[in-house]
Amino acid sequence: MRRRIHFSGIGSLALLTLFVMMLSGPYATAGQSPNNPCSIKVPKPMPTNLSPLAKITADQAMAAAQAAYPGSRVQRVELENDNGCLVYSVSLSNGLEVKVDADTGVVLHQEEEDFEDEGQEPLQAK
Repeated sequence: MRRRIHFSGIGSLALLTLFVMMLSGPYATAGQSPNNPCSIKVPKPMPTNLSPLAKITADQAMAAAQAAYPGSRVQRVELENDNGCLVYSVSLSNGLEVKVDADTGVVLHQEEEDFEDEGQEPLQAK
């Protein structure tokens, strides 16, 4: 005799949510998603010069960020270690900071620029 287990709608949703959270856990701290994990892990101890690790140039990272946000201008670009992932951090004139994978050129994440943490003032258009 077979027994079938039936999940209610709420039970199924809770189970699905738990499953997604388990899968996305390692990516949550790096600002990545399971669909776009970082492709270059920064070795430990961290090298003083990260540029030899990057597969794309800063110009290519800027182009990727501008393609994702047409009409914006690049204010600043930096190659950095973002929680173990090598990314270009591109600051745009629209107030966004865009993280671009330093291997593939894929935009991984974007967020509002936090000028207070960096001790910088936003650039004003003239």
